[in-house]
Amino acid sequence: MYQRILYRSRAINQISLRNVYDIIHTAHSHNNTLGITGALLFMDGYFIQMLEGLPIAVQTRFARIQRDRRHYDIKVRIDEQTTSLAFPLEFMALRAGAEIDPDVLREHRYEPGLPADRYDGEQIKSFMVSCFAEPVLA
Repeated sequence: MYQRILYRSRAINQISLRNVYDIIHTAHSHNNTLGITGALLFMDGYFIQMLEGLPIAVQTRFARIQRDRRHYDIKVRIDEQTTSLAFPLEFMALRAGAEIDPDVLREHRYEPGLPADRYDGEQIKSFMVSCFAEPVLA
């Protein structure tokens, strides 16, 4: 059995895309060691991240993420047990807003921050999977 945590948070104003690439570089190393997979979207000043793996590894990693000062206003949208992984081959995939197909944004009626009163956790999970299923835009 695996655990999946999906959350969204607000990036501090000083975060650049270069900083986000540095975060992913570090995450690949740590997640590979812990057996954690998942994906990270960086869009409109928000992080939307899905972590998946063995429960203790996911909980440990998420506790560390919550203490990271590069983001705030963390809202967990899914915290569930699952038998399958949405991103089984990705130690931490990354997509930035400009890389996402505009058709995906329209299809999911994307709004910055994916407000809880308009998007439930399953809708966000579906949006994330769609963002990574589409080819990266140049």
